[in-house]
Amino acid sequence: MVRIKLEEKKVGLAEYFIAPILAFALAFIVGGALMAWAGVDPVAGYAAFISGAFGSPRKIADTLVRMTPFLLMATGIAISNRSNVLNIGAEGQFIMGALVTTWICVLLQEKMPWPILALIALALSLAVGGAWSGIAGYLKATMQVNEVVTTVMMNWVAFKLMQWLLRGPLKNPESEMWPMSPPIKAKMPIILPGTRLHFGFIIALISAWLCYYLLFKTSFGFKLRACGKNPVSARYAGYSVEKMIVISMVISGALAGASGAIEVMGVYHFLYEGISVGLGYTAIIVALVGKDHPLAVIPSSLIFGAIYNGVVYLQATTGLSYTFSKALEGTIYLFVLISELLTRYRIKVIR
Repeated sequence: MVRIKLEEKKVGLAEYFIAPILAFALAFIVGGALMAWAGVDPVAGYAAFISGAFGSPRKIADTLVRMTPFLLMATGIAISNRSNVLNIGAEGQFIMGALVTTWICVLLQEKMPWPILALIALALSLAVGGAWSGIAGYLKATMQVNEVVTTVMMNWVAFKLMQWLLRGPLKNPESEMWPMSPPIKAKMPIILPGTRLHFGFIIALISAWLCYYLLFKTSFGFKLRACGKNPVSARYAGYSVEKMIVISMVISGALAGASGAIEVMGVYHFLYEGISVGLGYTAIIVALVGKDHPLAVIPSSLIFGAIYNGVVYLQATTGLSYTFSKALEGTIYLFVLISELLTRYRIKVIR
């Protein structure tokens, strides 16, 4: 009988940096082969990819805009991962933040100035996103309910709630058959004139730095990391592991909820069903590439923001189908996940 076992190993600093680079290189090589197989010149395809992500100041700004929700959600996921809780529900928490933002803006935008309304909406999105993920954290801490199952189920609940609201109470009467909300006036201020780069990008950067400070410069962060790394020793030291589980999930969900609010107020200015488009699940990979370190998540989210924008331009320039471009994107994710597995674990074959 043969059994395969994964053993966690000590990872050097060089491996942390080299593994993602090799993963991206291999993914682009395979992607180039796929493009050649489809009859497209890989050099022209990747030229369009790079041009789409970084070809001009406006395109760079668009990449930073796309990076913003990844940075917020991945920073939150890094916090929960540090407490050894897997938050797979950033997608649903994002949706809940977007929903409460749209609701409060539609309700009050004729009654108060939009800057004040934007602050209120952002605060509510933090509260609702934190509460939504806090449910899963509480069930994990008090009843040992698996947080992966809970958060995935809650993603579907959030999505179905959004579908119902956009087809009913929040539907724009002028949108006819399209399920979308009325336009909202509360906006994120533009920080680079002539582009779409909004103040939400600054909020995301500040959030990453604050989470870094919380994790590595405070006694609370030490307790949180200790509870995640070794719960038995943490309990022996008098730390409340259950409390840290709930708090880490609340922080994680709050940042995901804020990212939903910022996307509505900073990019679209209305809510529609496809606003999340798998952003929450991609943010999990962003956190993995960033090694669950809030500052390392910044370049990681920039990479994935560039991938999202670059693939769109590659598709438009080469004429490749949408599914082919998503397959190329998925190839990158696959190699990144494999590199994470091989970096963190040693594979042993036991006979």
